[in-house]
Amino acid sequence: MTTPRGPAPDPVPDRTEAPAPDRVAPVPAPAPVPAGGRADGRAPNPAPNPAPVPSEELRFMAERLLATVREDIGRADTKAAILLSGALAFLAVVFSGDRGPLPTAGPALALLLVAGVLWTAGVLMLVSVVLPRTRIGADRTLLRELTAGPSETALRERLSAPGADATGWLLEQASVHGLVLAAKYRWLRLGVCALALGALLALFSELW
Repeated sequence: MTTPRGPAPDPVPDRTEAPAPDRVAPVPAPAPVPAGGRADGRAPNPAPNPAPVPSEELRFMAERLLATVREDIGRADTKAAILLSGALAFLAVVFSGDRGPLPTAGPALALLLVAGVLWTAGVLMLVSVVLPRTRIGADRTLLRELTAGPSETALRERLSAPGADATGWLLEQASVHGLVLAAKYRWLRLGVCALALGALLALFSELW
């Protein structure tokens, strides 16, 4: 006679644990770099001192700088003189030739009046470029003394102080001439813009 079998025993659970993940060791923070130092702790290399320029070369550079600024001033005067001659010649051609009657009312007249004002302003600006600049830096140059007709003794006394440092005096003159050059080119640009805008408005008044 067959003995009845009981229920099958539960399977034994697998108690093998999964391998634990490798633990990452904490990375130590980098040591702070000292101010003005290097990462390896060594002192930084000192910056090399620039070699002093010989006095003869410095004197030559100052003379060239002053000569260059003076040449640029001459170019600015030449440009302004050419533009001024062209502007006056253009007016002579316009008013001497046969042309229709000028507008007497409306927007065309307003444009023509504004163009005339701009043209006149441009001509005056060009004239201011050509005129000599005697006020800029007059206390730093000999302009005031020379215009008064000083004697040789007075000029020697005036030059005795900067004579000890001729290079510094040349650089001072170059600085003053640079201010003159900046003023001339500023009025030159404004004058050209005024003439161009005036001519454009005059053309629009004719086409209105």
